Amino acid sequence: MLHSTLNPFAQKLFSASRNLFWLVLWLTGLCLILLYPLRWLFGDSLRPVRMISYITPWLLIPSLPMLIIAGMRRRTWLSIVLATATLANILTFAHLFLPRQQAVPSPDGLTLKIMSYNLHGILGIDGIVEVIRREKPDVLLLQECSPALASPSFHGLDDLYPELYVDADSKDTGQAIFSRYPLKQISVEFDTGRTQKVMIEMPSGSIAIWNTHPIPPFLVPPQKYDAQISALAAEISKATGPLIVGGDFNATDQSEAYRKIHRYLEDAFGEAGQGFGFTYPAPPYTFMDMNLQTGPLWRIDYIFHSPDFMVTSARTLTNAGGSDHFPILVEVSRIE
Repeated sequence: MLHSTLNPFAQKLFSASRNLFWLVLWLTGLCLILLYPLRWLFGDSLRPVRMISYITPWLLIPSLPMLIIAGMRRRTWLSIVLATATLANILTFAHLFLPRQQAVPSPDGLTLKIMSYNLHGILGIDGIVEVIRREKPDVLLLQECSPALASPSFHGLDDLYPELYVDADSKDTGQAIFSRYPLKQISVEFDTGRTQKVMIEMPSGSIAIWNTHPIPPFLVPPQKYDAQISALAAEISKATGPLIVGGDFNATDQSEAYRKIHRYLEDAFGEAGQGFGFTYPAPPYTFMDMNLQTGPLWRIDYIFHSPDFMVTSARTLTNAGGSDHFPILVEVSRIE
């Protein structure tokens, strides 16, 4: 009715806008469908695919309203395309929201509680210390940890981790591993994603633990980031015995980087966590002196493990202690 009351120019403008609207819906639906085969065929070598991997969980926000509009307007084929794209997105993450069967710890009751925590290099760490002391992990993997933070006493936490730590200067930011159990430093390797390697001596035996923090692909050429991850995956493929790899990977679980690591190790949160488990950015997040109150948008922090362990719990904490990352906390039990 409105269309017929407009003058000819307005009618043409209205028709062009309407056609453009439907074209946008078609292109959106087709692009969302093509995302999956393109990712499978080319990984992150295509820049648009790499970037979309960071927003995949959020694609339901445009696709659902578009599907409803197409359905209401009885655009059958468009509805099929949008429904296919929406369903593919739902199925990608559905397993994170399904009920999980609680894993039973080993009969000896000995579990290992591991926390991975990017500290953002902040200097006022009272909140950080409070988070750590509340959770009391057995092993603490820290990224972006300034030398001042990685002091022997670690600001009063030496009763939990008495002299059992290593720290590494990764050229621009430090990393540290703290442990209740005796540990032996194996190596610090920058080419494999700034990875610290230690061996933890537990009553149940030795466990290799690696703390990693690859340089983000938006700070270096993406090919350099990919080379770090490929080198790390190659090292993992050669590792023998119980292994845990944790840290800030600067990649989502839809990325090629994640798949390279997941090929050899299990994602603890993917097994036992609930929901998306977003870890970054923790509010209030400051970027170029602007306070962004978006809340967490991505899960880029992980703890992976070899088949030698079962995961009894995994969660993203809701208190960042002042960092721009929420810490992740995992409990694993050794499989004998």
